[in-house]
Amino acid sequence: MEKIAHFCESQLNKHQVTRFDRLGKQDAWRTRVVNKKGVIAIINYFDKYSLFSSKYLNYLDWKEAYVTLIQNKEHIGINKLNTYEKIKLIKERMNQKRKIFNWEHLENFYIK
Repeated sequence: MEKIAHFCESQLNKHQVTRFDRLGKQDAWRTRVVNKKGVIAIINYFDKYSLFSSKYLNYLDWKEAYVTLIQNKEHIGINKLNTYEKIKLIKERMNQKRKIFNWEHLENFYIK
């Protein structure tokens, strides 16, 4: 985990989580990327080594939010409120809220 945090130029934090499928609290590790260099490292990594599950679809949504809105600086200035609404819409289609699944990325998954 320390190597992942170093790769992303972020800090590694330990916290406890309670899960419905587990008894008691469990240790979990989390790293958050807080700078552009770390985000670019993650994008380059997951573009080269894609995820196998629906997490890949979540990654694509996250990347869309970052590249089209943050990297293009639409999140500042007069477009700020409109950009937050766009990000909320993207977030509404992620994780457990996802209703549309496109598995085309798996057609050549093992060929890479």
